Amino acid sequence: MDSNTALEAAYSADCSRLREEEAPFDGSAGAGVLRVTRRASLIAALLLSLGLWAAIWAAVASLASVLLG
Repeated sequence: MDSNTALEAAYSADCSRLREEEAPFDGSAGAGVLRVTRRASLIAALLLSLGLWAAIWAAVASLASVLLG
């Protein structure tokens, strides 16, 4: 048996099991689940990484101003 075939079979089994476990949306307020699209998650990751870089550069600038007087 080819290794790719085994992986595809395992993947399809996982996907079908996940689909069976999902509860149908019944419209009640407590049952609403926030579904994030791929585009929204990529934008969020981009903004978080930019924020992290801004914090790193602020810390470097602060240290430089202390050391350089």
